[in-house]
Amino acid sequence: MGEVFRAHDAVLVREVAVKVLHPNLAGDLGFVNRFRREARAAAGLNHPNIVGVHDWGAVDGVYFMVMEFVRGQSLREILNAQGILAPAQAADVLLQVLAALDHAHRKGIVHRDIKPENVMVAPDGAAKVTDFGLARAYADARVTQAGAVTGTPQYLAPEQLHGEPADPRTDLYSLGIVAFELLTGRVPFEGETSMAIAYRHVRDRVPRPSARNPSVPPGLDGWVASMTEKDRELRPESAAEARRDLAAEAASFPPAESIGELVQEAPEPSPSTDPRRARTVAIPRGTRAGGRRGRRRTLGVLFALLAVAGAAWGAWTYLVPHSVDVPRVIGLRMAEAEARLNDLELTVTIGEGEFSLRVPTDHVLVIQPPPGTTVREGTNVTLTPSLGPPPVPVPDLIGKTVPEAQRQLKEARLRLGERRQAYSDRFAVGEIMEQSVPGTDQTPQGSAIDVVVSEGPSPEPVPKVIGKSVEQARGLLAAWVVKKETRYSDAVPRGVVIDQGPNPKTELQPGQAVTIVVSLGPKFVQVPNLEGMSKDEAMARIRELGLIPQVNQVPGSNGDTVVGQLPEAGETVRSGSTVTIYVA
Repeated sequence: MGEVFRAHDAVLVREVAVKVLHPNLAGDLGFVNRFRREARAAAGLNHPNIVGVHDWGAVDGVYFMVMEFVRGQSLREILNAQGILAPAQAADVLLQVLAALDHAHRKGIVHRDIKPENVMVAPDGAAKVTDFGLARAYADARVTQAGAVTGTPQYLAPEQLHGEPADPRTDLYSLGIVAFELLTGRVPFEGETSMAIAYRHVRDRVPRPSARNPSVPPGLDGWVASMTEKDRELRPESAAEARRDLAAEAASFPPAESIGELVQEAPEPSPSTDPRRARTVAIPRGTRAGGRRGRRRTLGVLFALLAVAGAAWGAWTYLVPHSVDVPRVIGLRMAEAEARLNDLELTVTIGEGEFSLRVPTDHVLVIQPPPGTTVREGTNVTLTPSLGPPPVPVPDLIGKTVPEAQRQLKEARLRLGERRQAYSDRFAVGEIMEQSVPGTDQTPQGSAIDVVVSEGPSPEPVPKVIGKSVEQARGLLAAWVVKKETRYSDAVPRGVVIDQGPNPKTELQPGQAVTIVVSLGPKFVQVPNLEGMSKDEAMARIRELGLIPQVNQVPGSNGDTVVGQLPEAGETVRSGSTVTIYVA
């Protein structure tokens, strides 16, 4: 949004911080409204743990805000220098931030962007929350544009990512993420893009801080878990309640160095050698009674002052050694970080690389002096590049099944990558026949190992065996498993193949099943004794045997009892033959 200057209030004789909106943003109504909102929201808050706002306004289109000057560092700068905080130190800061949030929430204001950069720590250990640029009375949150998400992705609550209005429990979630970072040195969720980070906030639970830092007490694990519940209804009801819970746990934490002693206060600039203190001058106004002589005297004083200012500017530019703050370049590509440091007239030395699970290869892992340190131009800054994750041995996966490979890779701190399938006469179906990194090599921890899984032998066309004898068919189908079925046939002799499945020339892998149907020849049946049966019973019995009934009525009779038959009972006939019965 703008720049913050250290300034001197000549009326009240005190140092202040002046925040000035960038001129190129002053014409953007959205930025101006956000600037005004920050000023109005913060000006209404009066609490020892909130950076005070003394005044705000605009002059000639330049929007400014006069704030309390805090001698100290942000939590981000302390983390960069210290890595992590002891549980007692983290609790000290968190309790103060909760007191500030409780005051703001009671005033109807939600911060919506709690993160280490927005918490200042003074040398006396006082923590102060700043930057209410995203704050808004949550009673008016219904006017927030649907779908608009503002804030820093690493600290956003799930309801913000869903586009829902923020409330005090939204700030509690963000503070829970800050607590996790203070105790472990890292945010719980990281990703290549803001969308990837946001997705993990919505989907995943925040892990226990003790999983990354075993010195974290179980009670603090539980407190962080309650603050980072995805459902805001399950979080503490207010900052006051969260503060009471944390205070109860902190009573048992081992004592640690005061958080204020970790603050590296910047040296005071010397008034006699800092030309920037002479950049603003007062010009005496001539009076009408003085006439032209007064105006000439005024012009003379003006030219003299301009000459002094010009000389001071020249001395500042060419003679006085300039100081710059070491920028935060951790995580940037080495080339980009080196260019940024060179632009600040700093000398860059590339240190010996170190392995890292967190920072990608050829990105900055460590910078020395730490970010935020004020140094002279020309100072040597050492960049330590990341070599990526440390190498680990790759297990031999050849001949293993996929579940076995996954287990071995997990034990080796690797993971299974892409799985491709191919035919193989050597490996059984489901066995791994190739791997992207040989089992004798090493690869960075966490890498994916791609594998090729066997689908068994290559398929071959099935030969035609219809019309062959059973023995001939089995010989031609030796590469496959033959299943035999039988069927009666009037056209094909017994023992000859009359059908097969799948059809001839179908591509089929050796070892799969091929079904052949073998002829049993014509079907013969024995004619039963039908005499004494009724006509209907006899006809039904004939049909059951696959024969055709024919009925002859004995002349001169009107009964329906079978009194004779042809062929006679006990004779063998081919299926489909006619059997004649005589009824009387």
